[in-house]
Amino acid sequence: MLCRPRSICIEENTSTREIGMFRRLAKLPLAVRVLCPAVAVVAVAALVVVSATESPQVSPVAESGVQRTTSAELTTVSSVAESSSSAVPTTTTVSSAAKSTSSSAPKPAAVVAPVPTARSAEPPWFASRVAGATQVISVVGAGGSNATLSTWQKSGSDWTQVVGATAAKVGSPGISSSYGESSSATPAGVFAITGAFGRQADPGTGVSYFQLDSSDWWVSDVNSPDYNTHQRCARGTCPFNESTSENLLEHGAVYDYALVMGVNSQRVPGAGSAFFVHVTNGAATAGCVAIPASTLVSIMRWVRPGTVIALSPR
Repeated sequence: MLCRPRSICIEENTSTREIGMFRRLAKLPLAVRVLCPAVAVVAVAALVVVSATESPQVSPVAESGVQRTTSAELTTVSSVAESSSSAVPTTTTVSSAAKSTSSSAPKPAAVVAPVPTARSAEPPWFASRVAGATQVISVVGAGGSNATLSTWQKSGSDWTQVVGATAAKVGSPGISSSYGESSSATPAGVFAITGAFGRQADPGTGVSYFQLDSSDWWVSDVNSPDYNTHQRCARGTCPFNESTSENLLEHGAVYDYALVMGVNSQRVPGAGSAFFVHVTNGAATAGCVAIPASTLVSIMRWVRPGTVIALSPR
């Protein structure tokens, strides 16, 4: 710029600086004043604004004093903070105080013990009747030929339901302790599951299984030494009365799958024979228990030697 350094202008007071400014401008060459009027106007305006707005310069002594005061204030604040910090308890102390306050607060008039969210199921109805069995098929009568079947697994002293309540069909008189060869009642009591069979291939049964063909019979001839047993012989050649016995294959889809109930295991003549858990056709049975095929297959895969079936009228 053509103007003298700004520091010189600031050191003079307002009137002196303005006069000096016009004197300096008057001394500028004519060419400059003619060619650069805009520059001259801007310079004048800038000098006037600076002169009007700039406050008197603070003396070094005043600045020093301000700095010393600020330092002193900071020192005081720091000291107060340190003093306050030393007065505040540590985290442990605060926690202890909170515990003390909590313990001193009045307790509710009545304190209720927490209620367990889960309780052990009550022992099932058959628990005292199955001795050491840990797998039980439960069948409970529901009136007439209707019943409810479920399965249970024992672990330790606890019973867990494996297959939930399933509608089942039993003999038309229901479940009864009065059963035999001349009755269609389903036996009441606890009996072993002794094996399995079916028209279909073994689905993975946990007990012995045989697949039926036309030579498979269950003997119901009360005069036969083979009463209440599985025998194989071609029709017309059997050593027992075929008309009073069951050719298992010929019974059709109800024997697609079946579990053998160990009723009358002593094979007392006339005390009953051929008691099974088999596939239902929706009708009353002749003394067996019948359920849907899919449920029966699930149970057959679950049973193991030692599984029992427990049956009760109610």
